[in-house]
Amino acid sequence: MSIFIRDIYKMPQGQEFEDFFLIESVEIKKHRTGEPYLRLVVSDRTGTLPILWWKPLKDTDLSVFKKGRVVFIQAYVEIFQGNVQPKIRFMRQAENGEFAEEKFISKSRFDIEEQFTKLLEIIDSIRNSYLKKLLEAIFYNDEISSVFTKAPGGKFIHHASIGGLIEHTLGVVEICEVVAKRYKSIDRDLLITAAVLHDIGKIHEYSMDIAIDRTDEGILLGHIYTGSEFIAKMIAEIEDFPKELKVKLIHCILSHHGEYEYGSPKKPKTLEAVALHYADALDSKVKGYEEHIERELGENKGWTKRHFAYEVPIYFDGEINYGEKETDL
Repeated sequence: MSIFIRDIYKMPQGQEFEDFFLIESVEIKKHRTGEPYLRLVVSDRTGTLPILWWKPLKDTDLSVFKKGRVVFIQAYVEIFQGNVQPKIRFMRQAENGEFAEEKFISKSRFDIEEQFTKLLEIIDSIRNSYLKKLLEAIFYNDEISSVFTKAPGGKFIHHASIGGLIEHTLGVVEICEVVAKRYKSIDRDLLITAAVLHDIGKIHEYSMDIAIDRTDEGILLGHIYTGSEFIAKMIAEIEDFPKELKVKLIHCILSHHGEYEYGSPKKPKTLEAVALHYADALDSKVKGYEEHIERELGENKGWTKRHFAYEVPIYFDGEINYGEKETDL
C-alpha cells in the first residue's frame, strides 16, 4: 500500500515510513563540521514535502540525486517549529518498473475516447462554416488530437491529470452552452469555438514524464500567447476566413483569464469573451477545490489545509462522485 504525502502530514512525531517519491528540488548543504547533508523537496500527486537527509552514509555520492528523479526513501517524522519536516534514514535512486506511475500523476476519471467523441460531436454542431473548418483542421489532425487528449489542464491547481485538458475543455463548453441558451444576443458558434480552443496552448505549455512539468516555452511565453499564435496560424490556412471573426475569436483567447494580473493581455470586451472568462473560472475553481479535497482528505471528511492558490481551507462532508452526470446539453 502506497504512503502518500498527505498521509505523512498526519503522522505523529517519530513515526517511520518508506515509499517512492519524486525529487522537486535538492540542495547539498554542509554541517558546521563540514560534513554534507541534503535538503530536498519531494512530491507525489497529493502534494509536496520538505525532507532532510541529515546524516548520509559516508562516501555516498550525493550528486546523483537530482530534480526529476524518483527515489526510494526510508524516513521518520520530525516536527520543526510546528511544521512537518521528516528526516531520512536511507535513500537510493529508484529503478524502472519499481514504482507505479499513478503515484505521481493521476488520470482523468472520464474516459478519454468518450470525451474526444463528445468533442467531435460539438464540432459537428457548429454552423458557421469558417469556425467549423478551423476546428476540423485542428482536431481531425491525428498528431494534434493525440497530444490534446492526453495533455493536463494544469500542473497542480486544477485538472492536473492525464486527460485533464479535454476534461476541462468540455466542462467549459457545457457551461457556455447554458449561457448561450440563456442570453440570445451571444453568438453561440463563436462562444463554443472559443471554449473549445481557449486552452489549446497548453499542449505546448506542459510536458509529462513521471510528473507534470512546464516546458521552457510554457514558462517563457505561456499558453495564452502560444494558443493565440497557433490559432492565428491555422486560420491563415483557411481561404477567405473573415478578419472580423478572427479578431473576435482571438480576443476571446487573449482575455479568458479576465484580468491583467492573471495573465490576460486583454480584459473581456465582448459578450462571448466575458462568458468564456467566467465559464473558465467556474470550471477551473470548482475542479481545483475538488482536487484539493481529494489530495488532502482522500476518502475522509472535514477540513483541508489552506489552499495555496485560493487562500482558504476547504470543508467537505459529502462524497466526491467522479461519474458523469446526465445533462440536457
